[in-house]
Parts: sequence; structure tokens; C-alpha cells
Amino acid sequence: MTRITDSKYVLLAGASALAMSLFGPLAVAQEDAAPEDDRRLGTVTVTTQKVEESIQDVPIAVSAFDEAALDKMQLTGGPDLLKAIPNTAFTAGNFGGFNFRIRGIGVDAVAQSSDAGVGIHQNDVPLGANRLLEAEFFDMERVEVLRGPQGTLYGRNATGGVFNAITAKPVLDEYQGSATVTLGNYDTLKYRGMLNVPIGDKLAVRVAGSALERSGYATNTVTGQSIDGRELFGVRGSILFEPTDNFRATFIVEHFEEEDDRLRAGKQLCAKDPFKTSFNGIAIGAVDQLATSLGCREARLEDMNDRVNSAATLGGGLAITAGLLNGDAFTAPVDPNLRNIESAFDPTYFADQTLYTLKGEFDVTDSLKLSYIGSFSETSLESLEDYNKIAPTVNFNATAGPFIIPGLAPVYAALFPGGVVNDPQLGASNRFRTFDIAGGSSEQTTHELRLQSAYDGPFNFNLGAIKVDFESIDPSIPTDGYAVLSNSLTALTQLNNAAGGAIFCGAPPCTAIPAGPGRLVPVDTGAGGVPVFGGSINGTGGNYFRSLSPYTLDSYAVFGEGYYDLTEDLKFTLGLRYTNDKKEQDIIPTFLFTPIAAIPGGDPLAPRPIVGASPDEGGDGTLNANFAETTGRAGFDWTPDLGFTEDTLLYAFYSRGYKGGGINPPQPAGASLFPPIFDPEFINSYELGTKNTLAGGALQANVTGFMYDYEGYQITQIVNRSSANFNIDTKIQGLEIETIWNPVSTLVVNANLGLLNTEIQDTWGIDVLDRTNGRSDLVTLKNASTYANCVVSAQGYAAVLRAINASALPVGASRGLCSGALAGLTTTLAPFNGGVPIASVTVTNADGTQSTFGGLTPFDGDAKNLDGNSQPGAPESTFNVGVEYTWEPGSFGNWGLTGRVDYYRQSDSFSRVYNTERDVLPSWDNLNVNVSLFNDENGIRVDLFGKNISDEEVITGAYLTDDSSGLFTNIFLTEPRTYGVSVTKSW
Repeated sequence: MTRITDSKYVLLAGASALAMSLFGPLAVAQEDAAPEDDRRLGTVTVTTQKVEESIQDVPIAVSAFDEAALDKMQLTGGPDLLKAIPNTAFTAGNFGGFNFRIRGIGVDAVAQSSDAGVGIHQNDVPLGANRLLEAEFFDMERVEVLRGPQGTLYGRNATGGVFNAITAKPVLDEYQGSATVTLGNYDTLKYRGMLNVPIGDKLAVRVAGSALERSGYATNTVTGQSIDGRELFGVRGSILFEPTDNFRATFIVEHFEEEDDRLRAGKQLCAKDPFKTSFNGIAIGAVDQLATSLGCREARLEDMNDRVNSAATLGGGLAITAGLLNGDAFTAPVDPNLRNIESAFDPTYFADQTLYTLKGEFDVTDSLKLSYIGSFSETSLESLEDYNKIAPTVNFNATAGPFIIPGLAPVYAALFPGGVVNDPQLGASNRFRTFDIAGGSSEQTTHELRLQSAYDGPFNFNLGAIKVDFESIDPSIPTDGYAVLSNSLTALTQLNNAAGGAIFCGAPPCTAIPAGPGRLVPVDTGAGGVPVFGGSINGTGGNYFRSLSPYTLDSYAVFGEGYYDLTEDLKFTLGLRYTNDKKEQDIIPTFLFTPIAAIPGGDPLAPRPIVGASPDEGGDGTLNANFAETTGRAGFDWTPDLGFTEDTLLYAFYSRGYKGGGINPPQPAGASLFPPIFDPEFINSYELGTKNTLAGGALQANVTGFMYDYEGYQITQIVNRSSANFNIDTKIQGLEIETIWNPVSTLVVNANLGLLNTEIQDTWGIDVLDRTNGRSDLVTLKNASTYANCVVSAQGYAAVLRAINASALPVGASRGLCSGALAGLTTTLAPFNGGVPIASVTVTNADGTQSTFGGLTPFDGDAKNLDGNSQPGAPESTFNVGVEYTWEPGSFGNWGLTGRVDYYRQSDSFSRVYNTERDVLPSWDNLNVNVSLFNDENGIRVDLFGKNISDEEVITGAYLTDDSSGLFTNIFLTEPRTYGVSVTKSW
């Protein structure tokens, strides 16, 4: 078959139509066609198996798109790929980054040390940190996406699949260039260009770049500004050097940068959980009502039209403690427009990456090639935005509120005149403000060696070894890590310090600290820091929550495959891999409200050793985890002559996929709420597939079936304001049907169908939105100090309320239930329970075991049986169809015209393993249209395009926050309708 790698060739191909293979767009290669048939589909050359071969000859489910295909299908960046590849999904992440899922597998662990389920590569370099979410494709040779676990073909192993962006390389002996300008709605202005310059016959240089500016898709109704806009650019320089026939080297430098008002997370949704005024007919007083709201309650996403009850949040609840508020700060109805937010400040977003890549190839003999790929990458991210994206409707109290700590009212009046809080980071305001910062810097170095054979005999091989060094999160950078800032937290800290530490140092062991400066909590004045919101930050304050997980990875692997031709038509493949991942994470506890004397060494950013632990378990101030596994794949591929097809490939493979475990985020000092280490993932994959060419080459039809036994699926659960990760088992099975048909020379039709079924196995879990599991004998309450939620027996809670109403317990006593303060009063409160002791309750724990608790003893909840539930982000069906017709040059002089329509549909999926109504992500559709007017003789093309032309408002993901945030939901949206015109000149 003719090798097709030049994107210009697609436009000049015989039928002048973009043929689409079932694994991606193909050129109609006229040179491959029989003389009597101009409908024979060509094929794209891929390097999935590290040798150049037709995609139809690769016994792997892989999709490939050259640059012309990316443009015509309007696959501008990573988030668009799901519209052209079966059984894939893509959504942004709550803390930055994204989740790219293939066959239901992505990354559902939230930790610096968690590996991606889908490996992201550029020019075969694995990128632990990357900009696939933000950057757009430009000057690409092609994009390849492999579906299924891998460990023997690419340097870094992955359980879900691999994305590999292969950039266009310099071309010897030929000047090339192109320039594209795009104008569109939302004030879109995009530039893209390339210049290839040969220098003699052994050296060539290629420079390419892309820049995008557009106004925002969303509106901040407080400032009146459009937000969620883009201002980004990428530039790439490549040098190709071929001094001899058997040696070639390529050096590439690429830089990407974005600085704009992108929204990291979309609008906050909530079905408000109001204060309860009674329980089982028993009145609840105003103070005790503060324990009855959880912030938000279970509801479908489309029914979440309220604001969170701020009194159920840490920031809002502590505002009440500080005397700033008397109850809920968010009382008005919410704007139903999902693209309208409310924020005192517009969001800011900065991301960049610089990647250096060196690849050298040496032909040891005509049949043996030695390759080296080395890389160095630097990235950074800084995203600042409103934590709630809803504006308060109630001002702070001008005088101390009724729930303030006794004796602090005079201090309040002096600190907060008129209810105005001066926050060093958030400025001066008399209203509740909460914002967050998500950021991270990273460095990565890789070295990879390969030895590949191309012998004429029956045996060949592909061997490799890789070393990866990666480190991320620098505590000295104030915006690295994750921080939540609230003026109510700062106010309470200021109140504490003005009172000599009375609030946060009123109980042992803090009371052992001598009175004086040691009892005060350090307030970040912003001196020497970086600008944020209304002030600046240096990252060392105790007046906000900051989570830091400095992380390093030291990994190496040896891998390879051997191929043996058993017969002319039957080949056996055996691949093996040994991976060793050493991970380290500094132990830096969160120090919210921690007095100065309680900070080890006085440095809140210093790693803290775990007393009595061995060095590997944190005794040296770091948590260490080492994972080493041997994995591989084996299978057969067969190319029989069936008579009724031109080409047929049948293959069957077993693969053992592996992804390393990781280290959970730091916990509050002295806490042990979840295991420090989570385990690796494993997949036993069984896959059958066939690729066929029929109808004289005019039809390609491919089918893939797979079954996964998925062990140790890594998933996160919020525990005490931290995302802790755990392992569960699932089973996955699916089918992928991909076709392309070229019925006449000017018409191409492609269609892909993905069917997927995922089932969680033998797993129990406590749903934080329904901790009682619907049981009427249990009730969920709010902890008055940590603002985490707990469950107690309904009988016990009722007895406490009766005792409060009878003055046998003080007002507000029910707020101590979650701390266990009333656990010993079961018998004492018998008179308020019909004269009998309060009965115990038996519940199911998160591990499926049973436990019995006293009627006034708090516990986490009653776990649900999740067996048979679907994995998050795994739609049962995906479907796309594309139709393209070309009017060839001739009828209009040298001009031709191509029209293309692409339709995509994704079925319902779930955002959490609990599969409740709140978790449903509704099905959605997308329709793209493109019309190209081209003159190949003069190198001119004009494209009129429309993307999401029906203006579907699609929720791709939903992130549930923790108890102390009020259990609200952040959503992530696709782009609205966009349209415009592009003009390209090439030479």
C-alpha cells in the first residue's frame, strides 16, 4: 500500500474526498486502486507497533487521524476525540486536568501520585503532566489512540489505552509552508502556520505555531464580564539531521502557554437542604437547627436550582461562630443559566509547558535498528476562582451575632467595624467570600532505548527500556497544591489572635502552650507573596486550608515483543514487561487554625515525620511506596484468504494490564482516617477482533469484542475534606463496530458504534449524600466543629431533643452528637425515650462487615451494596456517523467543493459509583458541519464550519464536594455553538 503521511496528499488524492476508516480518517489513495475501480479505500500508515504499517494490518484496536482529518471533523483538541472514537469519554477535572476514558477506564483516583489510565504521549514520549485539556492540535502528522491495556509497545504502561500525538517532522529537499486564519463567533481569532526549510541535503528545519483568542462562553453577573475565554499559543521548532544513510536525528522544542479567564470548574449546583424545625413531631430550637442541614440534598442535576445552605459548610458555619452571620448567607433563587456564575472576582487561569525531545535512529544493519528517545518537560498550572460561584445575599452582622463565642463580642466590634472583614488575600468585604486555588508545577526527564528487527525470516522482535524521573508540587510556590480561602476563616483566626488564642487553644494539648505568641495562629499577610484575588499569598498561613503533596516518581521498565510467523498467514505474538515504580510523597499536614507553637520546627511547609514509624512508612517525613510487576500479552493474528473479502485480519489476544498504586493525600496532624497507600490496578483483558476490506476495496468493516477482569480499580472518596483513594473490583465487556463505505468516488460514509457494560463487583460504600441508606431509624447530622457529617440512631436523636426542650440538656446539645459528647448518656436519657434505654443500631460498614453502635454513638453511615452498579464515565453506547461529498475540480474551473456532516451521540452515564438519580449524566448529541472550497493548484482552501450547531448544553462530568463544603456539585460543560470561516494558503 502507498504510505500516506503528508496532510496535503489527502486534499490531492484521486477522489478529492476525505475517506474515513473505521479507525479514523483515511485518504482515498488512487495509487492503490485497481484501474477499473476508483473507489478503493486507501489506508493510513501508523506506528502503533513501532514499525510503519497499514492500520488495517495492525491486530490492535487503534484510531488514527491526520491533520486534514482533524480539521474536517473539527477535532481541535483532546476533548473532541470522543466524537470520533468508540467507547471513549472526556471531561475536565475539579482540581485542574482532565479524565480521558477509554472503555470506561481513565483516572478516578485524586492524588498527585496516581497514574493516568490512558497514557498521554507526544512523539512517543510519555507525559506525566501535559496540556491535552488546554492545547489545540497544530502541524500534526497524525494522532493515534490505542484502545485497551498496554505495556509492551510504549515506554509507559497504561490500563485504559494510549494517546500519541505525532507532530509533523522536517522534510529534506523541499520548501513547504502554510498559513491559516480563522474568524468566528465569540470574537474568535485563530492563527496557524508552518514553514519547512531544507538546509543542504542533510539538514532541515521546521517551525510551526498556533494562537487563539476568543471571548468567554460564560458571564460573571457580579462583575458583568464575559469569562471562560481563551488566550493561548503554542510554538514548535524541529530540526532533522541525516548525515548518513543509516543515521538520523530529530530535535524538537515545543512551548505552550495559556493566560486567560478559563473556568476550571463550571457552575455549582445544589438542591438546598433547609434547616429542620422539627423531627418526628419534636420541635428543634434555633441553635440546634444548625446541626440539621447538610448543605445540599440528593436530587437530579436538572432539579438542582438552589444555593447551598452556607451554615452547613465550614466557612459558613465558622462565620456563625465568629459572629458574622446568624444563619444561611445564600437565600435567593439561583440563576438557572448554567453559563452564568456569580463571583466578586473574575477567574484567572495560567498554564504552560515546555517540552524538549531528542530522537536518534541508527540502522545497525539493513534489518536491525537502534533508537533513542530522550525528553525533558516543565509544566505549571495556576487556577484561581470562586469556590461556590454564587454570591451571598446576606451581609455580615454589624455587631456580633447571637451565636458568637461568649465574651468575644467586644473584640468583634473592634476587629470588624460594620461587619467588614479585612482579608489579606480576599480584600475587604462585609459579605461571605470563599475562593480556591488549584496549581502545580512539575519536571520530568525520560530516556528510552529500542532495538527493532526486520528480518526476512519468521522471527522478529521489538525490545525497549525506559527510565522516567518525575517530580511535582513545590511548597515554596504559594499557588502550588490546593487551597481554599475564606474571609470567615480569616476572621475567626483574627478573632482568636485578638483574644490571645482563646478559640483554638482552649483545650489540651494546646493549653500546655504558655500564654503568649505561641498560642496564636499565623495569618498570611501576603508579604513577599504572589497576587491573588484582592491581595497576595505566601502559602504559609493558618487562616486557610492548603493541601500539599510534593511527589516524586523514579520508574524504570524493560519491555518488548517477539513475533513468530507460524505459517504465511498465521503469526504468534508474545510480549513481556517488567515495571518498577518508586514513589515518594512528603508528609505536610494541613495546618488550618494550628497555633504557632504546635507547628513542628515553626515551618508549616516542612515534611513532618510520623513518630515511631519506620523510614518507609513516614518516619523520615516521606511516605514511600514501591510497586514492581511483570505483565505482558500474547495472541495470534491470522490473515486468511476468505474469497469474499479482499483483505481480512482476525486476531485474538490476552493482555495483562497494570497501573501502579499510589500515596493518599496528607491528613490533619495526628489523624489516621484512611490508609496512606492505595494498591495498583490490574486488568486481565481478552480481546477478539477482525478487520476486513470488501466490495472491491470500497468497504471496510471492523469489529472488536473485549472482556476485562478489572482488579483494584482506583477510586476516590471524600474523607474529612481530603480525597482518599481505595481499590475495588469491576468487570467490563464491550463491542466496537467500525465501518467506512465509499459507494462512489465522491461520497464517503463512516460510522462507529461502541457498546459497553461495566459492573462493580462485591463492593459496599457509604454514600455521603445518603448516609442513612434510606433507613428511618437513622438520622444524619452535622459536626459542630469539623463540619463533617455523622449518623446516629433516630431514637437517640429524638430523646436528646426532648431532653433539650425539657431543659435537661442545654440548648445546642444536639450539636455535640457527632463529636461523641453524648455517647455515654444512653441510660441517663431513658426518661426521654419512653422510660427505656436507647437501643443500639446495627449497620453495614464500608467494607461490607456489620457493626453495632450505641444509640448516641456517632458513626459514618450505613453502606450500600454497589454490586452490579456501573463505573463512572462509562456510557453504555456511543455512536458517530459522518457523510462527506465532494464536487471535484472541473465543473468550477480549478475549484472543488467538499461538504461534510458529523453526528455524535453518547448515552446516559454516571458520575459516581452509587448510580443515584443525582449521578446521572444525561445522554447528549453533537452535530458538526464543514464546507470546504479548495483550489489545489494554487494551494488555497476556504472552510465554513459550524460546531455543536444545535447548541446542546452538555454536562460531561459532575464532581461532588465533601461534607464541610455542603455537598454541592460542580459541573463541567462542553462548548456552546461555534461557527466561523478559515482561510488557508499552502505552498
